[in-house]
Amino acid sequence: MTIAKAKTTIPMDAPQEMLSQILSHLVDDHGMAFRAKGPTGHVFEQDGYRVEFDLCPRGLEVSLQAPGENAMQFSKEGMVHHVAEFDPALADRIRWQGVAQEAGETPQNFRLLEVLNSEILFEGMQRVTLHYPDIAELAPQGIHLRLILPRDASRTPVWPVMGANGAPVWPKGADELHARYVTLKNIRPEREEVDIDVVRHGSGLISQWAQNAHAGQRIGAMGPVGISALPKASSYFLAADGTGLPAVAQLLARLPEDAVGDVVAALPRGVSYRDYLPKTKLRVHALPPATFEAEVLGHAQALTDDGLGYAFFAGEFQNAQQLRGHFKTQLGMDKTRQICTAYWRRG
Repeated sequence: MTIAKAKTTIPMDAPQEMLSQILSHLVDDHGMAFRAKGPTGHVFEQDGYRVEFDLCPRGLEVSLQAPGENAMQFSKEGMVHHVAEFDPALADRIRWQGVAQEAGETPQNFRLLEVLNSEILFEGMQRVTLHYPDIAELAPQGIHLRLILPRDASRTPVWPVMGANGAPVWPKGADELHARYVTLKNIRPEREEVDIDVVRHGSGLISQWAQNAHAGQRIGAMGPVGISALPKASSYFLAADGTGLPAVAQLLARLPEDAVGDVVAALPRGVSYRDYLPKTKLRVHALPPATFEAEVLGHAQALTDDGLGYAFFAGEFQNAQQLRGHFKTQLGMDKTRQICTAYWRRG
């Protein structure tokens, strides 16, 4: 795997204050667990990614590492956005050493993907098959893809370009774009194809696009990126509603053959988990999508104890909050032993 690195020193008068704000934001809002590095440094490492902060006389030094330039683009963009949470003007002044792209160019991780097919997979789920020419090279970098399309479907897309601070510049006004993350359910590198499964509902732009997609259409994409496998553990608990099912399927496929534990999945009656999830030794408990939100916490409480090795949840915001609290408070699991991610928020 090719390792990409990037470094910047952000000049500022009060770097300790900014560092404290950024660390609190990353830990509390994004579940990132940092360890101390010397008297003034902090390091996060996971799944091939590394984020390192160091105080210096001129400001705050930030070093990034990612599994490839494609993933590095997301890392730099994310860091710019985190700084912008507290000081937008400071974020605009960020400049990375050894810049791989000049401002105004198309982002290195941007692709135009072509629709090959779209069909109803089962009740509530639409599958879109896309042509992805270099997916064989990019697949090891993650299982998530950022899909991008114009908010106004009648307009010719104006795609993002690179900014001088390493983050994409997104068009505004009538050319505004809509971007959402989806999971690559199936990857067929030998055929340059991927499947994405999108929950069918009335209001979401990506859902509407998926339901109406037809062969020959194109859509913008950045990725893949993000988690590619769960860490080794004595046992696992995975749970997801329809939005997180593709991620659970990918993560199950990448667990060791002898992995044990439980899976709680939202699947319509009449749909066997064996038809959607890979073969696994974990016990699978299927819940109707209509009752999943109300029942998943109870199942988690009944199926897990303080001997659980690792927990993963993907779904609605309130469910993510509930399960994170259960794993942290009741089972004493810190951020290195659980991921509870909100893929959407009711209301």
